[in-house]
Amino acid sequence: MSIDRTQALSGVTSIQQRDSSEPAVQSARKETTVSTTQASSTAVTLSNAQSTLTQSSTGDINTQRVGDIKQAIRDGKLTMDTGKIADALIADTQDYLKGF
Repeated sequence: MSIDRTQALSGVTSIQQRDSSEPAVQSARKETTVSTTQASSTAVTLSNAQSTLTQSSTGDINTQRVGDIKQAIRDGKLTMDTGKIADALIADTQDYLKGF
């Protein structure tokens, strides 16, 4: 499929610089300065949830099981049930597609 150009392209017009001595420009600068000053005096306090989320929790990971798996990989004794993995991937994909 091709798209034929029906109209010629025109160039971008040049941008005209605004005179900074205009009253509208000066008042806009004053408003920006005022809002910046007000924003800098605002204090923000985070809850303890933020510090809790950033801390590492060893309770989430079964380190003994991870160690056992690492050792089985090193020893070449780790067996994978590829059928079970494939079934889980298919089920996950089906669940994902149900959302559409």
